[in-house]
Amino acid sequence: MNLIRIMKMQNGSDKMNALVIGAGKEAVHGIQQAKQLGMYVIAFDGNDKAEGLKYADEAYVIDIRKPENIFSIIDSKQLDRNNLIVIPVPIGRYLISSAAVNEKYGLIGPKIETTEICTDKWIFHQTLRKLGLRNINCVLLKAGNRVSMQEMIPAIIKPRYGAGSRMVQKISTKEEWVLLKKQMPYSEDFIIEDSVDGNEYGIDGIVLNGVFHLVLIRKKINTPPPYRQCVGYIATNMSNDRKLQKECSVFMNKLVSVIKLEDGIVHADVIFNDDGFFVIEMSSRPSGHRLYNIFTPLVTGIDMVHEYLSYVFKGKINLNCREFSSVFMIRYFDIESEIKKVPDKEYMLKKYPILEYECNLKKGDTIKIIDGHSLMDRGYFIIEGKDEDEVCALADN
Repeated sequence: MNLIRIMKMQNGSDKMNALVIGAGKEAVHGIQQAKQLGMYVIAFDGNDKAEGLKYADEAYVIDIRKPENIFSIIDSKQLDRNNLIVIPVPIGRYLISSAAVNEKYGLIGPKIETTEICTDKWIFHQTLRKLGLRNINCVLLKAGNRVSMQEMIPAIIKPRYGAGSRMVQKISTKEEWVLLKKQMPYSEDFIIEDSVDGNEYGIDGIVLNGVFHLVLIRKKINTPPPYRQCVGYIATNMSNDRKLQKECSVFMNKLVSVIKLEDGIVHADVIFNDDGFFVIEMSSRPSGHRLYNIFTPLVTGIDMVHEYLSYVFKGKINLNCREFSSVFMIRYFDIESEIKKVPDKEYMLKKYPILEYECNLKKGDTIKIIDGHSLMDRGYFIIEGKDEDEVCALADN
C-alpha cells in the first residue's frame, strides 16, 4: 500500500472526524464545510496530487478501490460511529468504498446495496424495471462483444459504469447504428436502451429518515446528437410550477425507497414529458460540475453538504429555500470552433450580469465536446435574468 501521511494539527480522535474518500478538486468544498462545523477532516485518494488532500487536516494516499485500506487506518486511530462521519462528495464508481465504511462502522449515510444500484446502470435499470418505474428496452453489451442485436432506433448507448456523461451517444439513424457496430468491441461493458423524448432536468435533494426533500430542479441544456452532453442548467423559482415540483417529489420518493437510501444527499437526471417523469440515472451523492458547491447554494441559499453534515453532527438542518423571482443559468464554455481571443475577466463582469465566472480557455484551443471532461475543465459562468429567454440570449452573446 502506497501511503503518504500529512499531519497539520493534533490527532483527531478527541473530536468528530469527517472522512473524504476521493479528494479531487470537487471534494474541496465538502472538506471546507466540515471544517467550518469544527470537524477534523481525514482525506483519502489514490493520487498524491489530488487537490483536496492539502485542505484536509490529515491525508492518506492509498488505493481507495479497496475499502480495507481505509478500514485499517480508521481502526489504527480507534475511531467508531460515535466520532466518525463520511463527507458526501462527487465521486463515481468508488462511491461504493464510502458506503463500505458507512456499513462496517454503522454510520449514517448510503450503504453498499444503495451505491451498487446507483453506480451500475444495468442493475439500476433492472431494479426499477421490475417495479414499473423504468419501462423501456435495455440491453447489456459485455466487454469484448460486438453488437449482434436487432436495431434499436432511436437509442442511447452509454458505459455500464461511469459518470459525467462519459461516452454517451444517441443513435438516431440506421447509418449511425452501422457505425456503432464498426466501433465495437469496446473494452468495457455498455448498455443500449430506448431513447425517451422530453425535457431533461437535474434534481438536487436530501434524504432524511427515508424521505426525499427537494432542493432544486435544474433544466438541462444539451448539445445536439450524437453526443448528448450537458452544457448548462437553468433554474427558476419552483413556486411558479407547483405541478412539476409536486410530481417530482412524489417520483423521487419512490426512487429513494427502491434504492433503500435512508439518509444522504441525492441527485438524479430525469426526463419530464406527458407521461410524467422518467429517470435516466441517479446517485446517492452530490452532483458535480460546480453544481453542489456553487450553483445550487447560490440559487437556493441551501448548501446541501453543510446542512447534511450539520444534521448528522448536531441534529440541526435548514432546508428553507430563499425566495427569488429571477432566472439563473450556469453555462459551461461549449465553443467548438478555434478560440481566436479570450476576453478579459473584468471586461466580461462589467458587460454582463455575471454572478460567478471562471474561464480556462486559451487562444488556439479547438477541443471538441464529446464528454463531460472535455467541457468542464474549460470553466463556467453564472448569469441572472428576468426569464429563460433573456438568460439564454445573454449566454449566447
